[in-house]
Amino acid sequence: MKKDESEAVTGPIPAPGDGNGFSDRSRAFGKRLRNEFSVPFRRETYASHDTGQHRPLYARLLYGLSIPIVVLWVLLACGLNAAGPQLEKVIEGHALSFLPDEASSVQALSNMGKYFGNGGTNNFVAVLAEGDKAFGAEMHGYYADLMEKFKADKKHVVTTIDLWSDPSFAPAFESQDRKASFSYLNLAGNMGTALAMESTQAVRDIVKAYPPPAGVKIYVTGPSAVVNDELLAINRSILPIIIACAICITIIMSLTYRSLFTAAMPLLVVAVALVTARPIVALLGERGIIGISIFASSLLAGIVLGAGTDYGIFLLGRYQEARRAGQDPTTAYFTALSSVQRIIFASGLTVAGATACMTLTRLAAFSTSGLPCTIGILTALAAALTLGPALLAIGCRLGLYEPRGDRAIRRWRRIATHVVRWPGPVLAGSLAVLALAILVLPTYVISYNERAAQPANTEANLGLDAADRHLPPNMLNPNLLFVESDHDMRNSADLIALAKLTNAVYSVDGVQAVQGITRPLISPLPQGTLTYQGGYIGERMSQIAEMVSTQLNGIARITGQIDQLSVGVKVVLKDLRVTQRAVDLPGGGGQATRARLIDLLKMAKGIHNEMQPMLAAGIDTAGQLVDMVPDCKQLLPCNTALTGLAVLDGLNQAGGRKFEDLVDASRVASESLPNLVAQVQLLDRFLSDAQRTLTPIRGMADSLLVQMNEVTQFLREIADTYMKGDPSGYFFLPSQAFESPLFQSALSVFFSPDGKITRMLVMGDVNSFSRESMDYSAKIIPAAQSALKGTSLGGSQVSIGGAGGTLLNIAAFAREDFITSAVAAFAFVFCVVLLLLRSFVAAIAVVGTVGLSFLSAWGLSVAIWQHGVGLPLHWAVAPCSFIFLVAVGADYNLLLVARFKEELRAGIKTGIIRSMVGTGSVVTTAGLIFGFTMFALIAGYSSTLAQIGTTVGVGLLLDTLIVRSLVIPSIATILGRWFWWPMRVPCRALRETDPALVGPRHSASQA
Repeated sequence: MKKDESEAVTGPIPAPGDGNGFSDRSRAFGKRLRNEFSVPFRRETYASHDTGQHRPLYARLLYGLSIPIVVLWVLLACGLNAAGPQLEKVIEGHALSFLPDEASSVQALSNMGKYFGNGGTNNFVAVLAEGDKAFGAEMHGYYADLMEKFKADKKHVVTTIDLWSDPSFAPAFESQDRKASFSYLNLAGNMGTALAMESTQAVRDIVKAYPPPAGVKIYVTGPSAVVNDELLAINRSILPIIIACAICITIIMSLTYRSLFTAAMPLLVVAVALVTARPIVALLGERGIIGISIFASSLLAGIVLGAGTDYGIFLLGRYQEARRAGQDPTTAYFTALSSVQRIIFASGLTVAGATACMTLTRLAAFSTSGLPCTIGILTALAAALTLGPALLAIGCRLGLYEPRGDRAIRRWRRIATHVVRWPGPVLAGSLAVLALAILVLPTYVISYNERAAQPANTEANLGLDAADRHLPPNMLNPNLLFVESDHDMRNSADLIALAKLTNAVYSVDGVQAVQGITRPLISPLPQGTLTYQGGYIGERMSQIAEMVSTQLNGIARITGQIDQLSVGVKVVLKDLRVTQRAVDLPGGGGQATRARLIDLLKMAKGIHNEMQPMLAAGIDTAGQLVDMVPDCKQLLPCNTALTGLAVLDGLNQAGGRKFEDLVDASRVASESLPNLVAQVQLLDRFLSDAQRTLTPIRGMADSLLVQMNEVTQFLREIADTYMKGDPSGYFFLPSQAFESPLFQSALSVFFSPDGKITRMLVMGDVNSFSRESMDYSAKIIPAAQSALKGTSLGGSQVSIGGAGGTLLNIAAFAREDFITSAVAAFAFVFCVVLLLLRSFVAAIAVVGTVGLSFLSAWGLSVAIWQHGVGLPLHWAVAPCSFIFLVAVGADYNLLLVARFKEELRAGIKTGIIRSMVGTGSVVTTAGLIFGFTMFALIAGYSSTLAQIGTTVGVGLLLDTLIVRSLVIPSIATILGRWFWWPMRVPCRALRETDPALVGPRHSASQA
C-alpha cells in the first residue's frame, strides 16, 4: 500500500468543527468503507513491509482477510444457533444428578425402593393438603382419587406412601386441627436430573388438572421439590443475567472509551463468542459427550462475557497505547497483535485449564460446569485471536479506535512512581487493607439452606410454609433411617432391639420425633411396653383374686358342714359298734341306727354334691394362679400348694364314690353289718383327712389372696406411673399382639416383605436445611449402632437418607471437591505462568497474590452476605468463586508481570513504571468490566448465583485496584533482580537512575 493511500484510508475520522463539514466527512468515510472490500485482494496487504517491524504471516492474514473472517464468524454463530439445539432445552432433558450415585444417602434411598418394591430413587416429594376447615369425607374421597391418579402415572411416580387414608395411621399424618394432611411420593429420576424435574412437574400438572374441593390447596413440596425449584430458578436466571451483563459492559465501555465504535469492538467479539459457544455446549451435552447441568448455563454466560471482553480490551488497549506513542494505525495494529496475542493465549489457556479442573470434582454442580465453561473460554479465545484482530484491522483502517486524552496515563505514572519509591510502606498498607477483609473469615458459616437460595414464592417454599402453620417442625423433611439384618426381624426379641435403637435415636439432641415399627403413630405404642403388660397381668390377677375370694367363702361354709357331718358319723359309728350283735333282731336298735345312718349319708351326699363343683372351680382357679408363678417347683411354698391341690382334687373325686358305696352298704346292712361298720369307719377317716387337707389350704389361700392383692396394686401403680412418665424404655410386645390391625398395617409400612429391612422416619426440631440438622443427623448412625450392640440385631447395617443425610454427603463432597479443584487449578495456573515468565519467584508472586485476593474477597463477601444481609454463603460459593478468581485474577497479574519482563531492559524500576503506565487503564477497565459482569449475576432469581457473582466481583476489584496496582509492583521493587530468579537480569536493568527522573516524554518514547 502506498504511503498516501495508507494515510487516506487509515487516518482518523475528522471531528466536528475541524472545518471540513459533515458532507466532507461522510464522503471520506464512504471512500474508506469502499476501500475495505478491496483490501483482501491487494497483494501489498500480505507483504512484509521493510519498516523495521516484524510482521508475522498470521497477523498479515488476519489484517488482509478481516472482512471474510468477520463474515465467517457471523455465519458460524447464526448457523449453529439455527441448526443446533438450544442450551436450556438440552439442560432440561440431560441434567445430571445433584449427588453422585455412590453417595450413601442416594444408596440408602435407592436400596429402600429396591427392598420395598418397585425400585427407587432419592427423589421424594410430599403432597400437602391445606384447608380452611377440618377435613371430612369429601376431602378423603378427593385425596384417594388423587392418589389413584398419581399411581396411574407409571412413568413418573414410582411409589405412593399414603397413610393418611388408613384410619389407623391418619392421626400421624394430619395436623391436630385436621386442616392439613400429607403423603409421600417417590418419583422417577434421582434428585437434580432431568427426569426428576420432569417427574415433579408431571405431579404438579396432575394436581392442576384435578382441582381440590373449595377452600383446599394442594402443594407438591419436600426436599426434592426444593432442589428442583432451586434449579429451575437458576435456569430462569439465564436471560436476566445476560441482559444485565450486556448493560454493565456497555455502560463501562462507553464511559471508559467515550466512543460507541470503540466500545462496540470488544462487545461484538464477546457476543459472537457467547452465541457460538452456547450451541456447541448444547450439542455436546445432547450427545452425552460432556455432562451438563443448570449451573453450567449461568456460569458459562458470566465467564465468557467477562473473559471475552477482557481479551478484546487487552488488544484494543495495546493498540491505543501504540497510537499514543506515535505509531501509524497499521503499525500500531501489528504492534498490538504481536505483543498481546501470547498474553491472550496464555490467559485463555489459564482460565480454560482452571475451569477444566472442575471436572475432577464429584458434585454435579461443579463437575458439569467445568467443561462447558472450558469450551466457552476456548471459543472466546478463538474469537479473541481471530475475530478481535479482524475487527481491529477494519477499525484501524476506518479510524474508529483512536485514543482520547491522556489523563489516565498521568495518573498511573504518579501511582507507579510512588510505588517504586516507597515499596515497603505501600506493600504494608495494601496488605493491611486485605488483612482486614481476611479477619472476617473466622466468623464464616456455610449455608446449606436450599430454601433460602431460591425465591420465597416457589411452590416448594409455599408448601413448607403451609406445613409450618399446621404441623410440627420438619414433618415433610424427615431423615430416613434404615436397619438391615441377616434375618427376619418380625419377632418379639428383635422388636425389643429396635425399640432400644429408636429410643437411642430419639435421645439425640435435635431429634423431636421418631416414627417406626415400635412407634407407628410417633408416640410410644402403649400396648408395646413391659409396664403395660404388667398392668394387664395385674388386672388379670385382680379378677382371679375376686374369684378365689368367692370360692374361699364357699369352701369355708362347706368346711363347717363337713365338721358337723364328721360329728354325726362318729356318733353313728359308736351306735353301730354297740348294736352290732342286735342288728338281726326284729324291732331291735339296729333298725333305728340303720335309718339314722341312711339319713346321715343322704345329708353327706347332698353336702358333697354342693361342694364338688365349687371345690373343683376353686382348685382350677388356684391352679391357674400357682401356674403363673415362674419356676414354681423350685419354690417350696409354691410346690407345697401344688401337692395340696393334687390331694384335694383326689379327695374330691374319691368322696363321691365313697358316699355311693356307703349308701349301698346301708341297704344291705342286715346281711353284712361288719362291712357297714368298716365302711363307716372309712368315711370317718375320709372326713378326717378332708379336714386336715382343707385347713392348711384355706390358710395358704387366705395368705395368697392378701399377697395377690398387694401384687395387683403394685403392678397397677407401676403401669399408671410409667404411662404418665416414659414407658418407652421397657418395650415388650407379645407374639399375640402381632395380630392387631394397627400392628399388621405397620408391619407392611415399616418392614420389607422379607422382614430383613426396616425403616424409620426421624424428624428434627431444627431447620432441615441447616448445619444443626447435619450435626444431629451425623449423630444418628453412631447412636443407632451403639444401641444395637449386645442385642439380637448386633452387627446389623445402619444407613441414613433424607434431608440430613443428603446434606452430610453434600458437605463431604463439597469439601473434597474444593480441595481437589483448588490444588489442581493452582498447579495448572502456576505451570502456565512459569512457562510464560520463566521465573519461579515471579510465578509464585502471581499465583500467591491471586490466592490473597480470593481470601480477601471471601472475607468481604462473608461480611456483606452473612453479617449484612443475614444470609450466610451457600456451600457452592467458595469452590466456584475460587476457580474463577484464580483463573481470571491470574490473567491480570500475568499481563502486568509479563509487561515487567518486556520493559526489563530499561531497568527494573523504570520498567515497572512503564508497565504500570502502559497497562494501568487497560487492566483496570478489564477488571471493572469483569467484576461488574459478575455482579450482574445478582439479577438472577437465585441467591447462590448472586453470592458467587458478589464474591468473584469483589475479588476482581480487589485484584485490579490493590493487588495488581500496588502489591505486585511493591513486591517486584523490593525483591529487585531476585524477583526474576532463576532468570538472568540484563546488566542495564541493574544500573538505573531514580525512577522519578523518568519523565513522561522519555517513557512514552520507550513504550
